[in-house]
Amino acid sequence: MRIKFAILFLLNIFFATLFAQTQSMNIIPKPTSIDQHEGVFEFGKQTVLYAPVNNMEVKTVSDFLIEMLKPVTKVIYKPEGKKGKGKNKEIVFKIDPALRAQGEEAYKLTVTKNQIFIEGANSKGLFYGVQTLRQLLPAEIEKEKVTKMKWSIPCLAITDHPRFSWRGFMLDVSRTFYNVDVVKKYLDVMALYKLNVFHFHLTDDQGWRIEIKKYPELTAPKATIFDARFNQPAERSGYFTQDQLRDLVKYAMDRNITIVPEIDLPGHSWPVIITYPELGSNNKLDPPYVFPFLASWGIWGSQFTPNILDPTNEKVYEFLDDVFTELTDIFPSKYIHFGGDEVRHVIWESESHIKKFMVEKGFKNGKDLQSYFVSRVIKIIQSKGRLGMGWNDILEGDHKQLEGTAMMAWLGEKAITESAKGGFYVVGTPSSSVYFDITQADRNDGTLTDLGYQNINTLELVYKYDPTHGLTPDQERFVLGQQANMWPALALDVKDVNVQLFPRLLALAEGGWVASKDKNYDDFKNRLTNHYPRLDNLKVDYFKTGGYIFGTWKPADISTEYTSLTFDVTKKVYANGRAYAGFYYTNGEHFMDIARVDLLENGKVISSDMHQGLADKFRGTNKTKTFQYNLAVDKYNPKATYTIVAKVKGDKGTDSYGNFTFNLSPYIPFKVVESDK
Repeated sequence: MRIKFAILFLLNIFFATLFAQTQSMNIIPKPTSIDQHEGVFEFGKQTVLYAPVNNMEVKTVSDFLIEMLKPVTKVIYKPEGKKGKGKNKEIVFKIDPALRAQGEEAYKLTVTKNQIFIEGANSKGLFYGVQTLRQLLPAEIEKEKVTKMKWSIPCLAITDHPRFSWRGFMLDVSRTFYNVDVVKKYLDVMALYKLNVFHFHLTDDQGWRIEIKKYPELTAPKATIFDARFNQPAERSGYFTQDQLRDLVKYAMDRNITIVPEIDLPGHSWPVIITYPELGSNNKLDPPYVFPFLASWGIWGSQFTPNILDPTNEKVYEFLDDVFTELTDIFPSKYIHFGGDEVRHVIWESESHIKKFMVEKGFKNGKDLQSYFVSRVIKIIQSKGRLGMGWNDILEGDHKQLEGTAMMAWLGEKAITESAKGGFYVVGTPSSSVYFDITQADRNDGTLTDLGYQNINTLELVYKYDPTHGLTPDQERFVLGQQANMWPALALDVKDVNVQLFPRLLALAEGGWVASKDKNYDDFKNRLTNHYPRLDNLKVDYFKTGGYIFGTWKPADISTEYTSLTFDVTKKVYANGRAYAGFYYTNGEHFMDIARVDLLENGKVISSDMHQGLADKFRGTNKTKTFQYNLAVDKYNPKATYTIVAKVKGDKGTDSYGNFTFNLSPYIPFKVVESDK
């Protein structure tokens, strides 16, 4: 009997060690160096944490660790230097200034059978050591309710530091508003994968999303709420109070994330123009309210407004000074982003008073005037003790007026090269690689992406993106890092946004952390597989092969008279939420007409979209894609059968092939994911 127990004991140790060693190979971003040793650290009922007692930043990291390990072990916090007799398992925090040679976010993680030792150049390094420890634990640690159990991690030694100081993610909350809880969730996931800059795109033509106390009308309904005629869900509109933003700033700082706010100007300023018309370049104020991005072409004939801020008006600069005064009081970031992209110079060049001003100043064109405007904005920001940052469009004019400004290069490698050559610090964020509103696999897979772009930003392309490509060593030193951007103009609901973000955001996280020579896409993909359960437990949806494709049609399925196409979508319905059905023509001589689409529960219609549609080749954004249908599930029944019935016919013939796509986005985000069903 003793032999039997001994064998079982040894087997348990073997499998625990094997599991722990497997876990260690799945860290994202991949550590700079990792040495695995024999044995495991097994968490007991109680673990003692020793950490500097008078450092509040370290205390914040300690509190994070204690909360994280609650399901695993009871952590007792004790001041560093007052160690006990060693009866308990130990975690030790230590600040090691020598690690600063590798950057302020450098850390070491050493695990022995009885001790976890985390060293950091400062609290940031300690925090990242904790995130690596978190990833060494099973994915169950991410569940909202974790069953207490014995867990172990492998004995190892990790030395780690990031390549870039700027590893960013931008979320546009103007085109679609997301509340504080949603933003906090993104900050949580960013922290787990060691992303450290959250670029907060707070204003654009679709809405002003920040309270400015001196200008309360900026948060009036006409500037923050989509007009009722566009039938938008209420949660897609709104704004953040200053108290909410201060809370977000602290929440981010506790996770080693800097929030860089953006007020986009002088273009993309429709909410300001309609609220304070005297700041505009002309008298065009129609319509006097904000509306969804995709409605722009039907209203203005393009995505661009007919009016922008007037660079000749001193009241504009007074307004901006007031706005940036309040903005910098909320956000302590080194950089303040002021936009500067897609300025329609033709508007300025069409106004007599502005043309007169240009002549008086000796400006040749709108580019010169833009440089003048930008230089004024830069000085305002610098007067607040901060530095300006703009989209690389501002390089169009006089570089001499941009001193001290950093660039965010979205227009390709040339923009990064031009910035670096000019001596401007730059963040690489090109639409050709790291815009996550762009499709990642197939233009016909039904995912809600900006198909106006011709490129496909695959997971591999994101991973291999290098903002220093083609630069000389001297130019490379101006590259701050890289960033992914999410513009939610088509993907609006959080589930659809998440499918665009993940897993690509993990690829970007590793791409910004790991040295270029150490990147290995195949290795990354292998490790990524083990992170899908972690995302599932975090209730974060992600892209799956095939996108939203859930069926197809072929010539035999349709006729020249209206008939029904029926698809059982029970597997795709799992909560109350907005449902979406799409009919993506892929090939054949004929398109397909669609008369209506119904969603049925146990054979009874519960939601209908009765607009006339055409499944055709159009994939752009400048007109409505009529082959997309919006439905809803308001009383989900997990025992029911759900079907889509579409009334369709061939358009002048039946030689038509295509993909049927279906997706449901829960009304309440981050509570359930599709894989839970």
